[in-house]
Amino acid sequence: MNNQEPKSRVQRYNFNDVHQPPRRHRQQRRWWPWLMTLLTLAIAVLLVLAINTHQSSSSRTATASSADASLAAKSSSTSQQSAYDQFETKYKRYLSNGTLTLTQKQKLQESINNEDNSAVQSREQKLLNQAEVKRSSSSSNAAKSSANSTQKAQQSQNASSFDTPHTFSSVADAQNWAQASKSQWLQAGYSTYTITSDGQGNYNLQFVR
Repeated sequence: MNNQEPKSRVQRYNFNDVHQPPRRHRQQRRWWPWLMTLLTLAIAVLLVLAINTHQSSSSRTATASSADASLAAKSSSTSQQSAYDQFETKYKRYLSNGTLTLTQKQKLQESINNEDNSAVQSREQKLLNQAEVKRSSSSSNAAKSSANSTQKAQQSQNASSFDTPHTFSSVADAQNWAQASKSQWLQAGYSTYTITSDGQGNYNLQFVR
């Protein structure tokens, strides 16, 4: 009786074969986290640059607007000063020993009445009010009558000038003019005044009876 298994079922080992090296495991791809980190950093940098660019542009726009407004205000102030300087030059040319002739004062008053800018008009009126009218003894009564007529004409002109609103570039300018001409608008029958904004950077001074 043969107890040996068939050769087909016998596993043979060849110990003379050289051991094959173990298979290398594929290394895990570790570059993916680094790529995500770099991508996140790049997005963050782009966002910061975009925000800084927007802020810089807004700042330049605001600065340009402020500069334009300042230039316009300066130009307006220069124009007003020039108009006043011209009147002052004429006033000093007429002035002699602190007095003016009646004719000279009337001419200066006409110049004031024709002035469009209220602030300049107020300054010119203050200057003219400082001068005295020269009177001769022979024509005292005539000069007095003429002066009264001039004063009445001035009051009438002042009264009509308070009927319409006066426009200023700031509240302070409007208040200063209202205070400077207070005696005139009170005499014209007005009791107070209001200052309103037109929404375009101008302020309207309106007198109320």
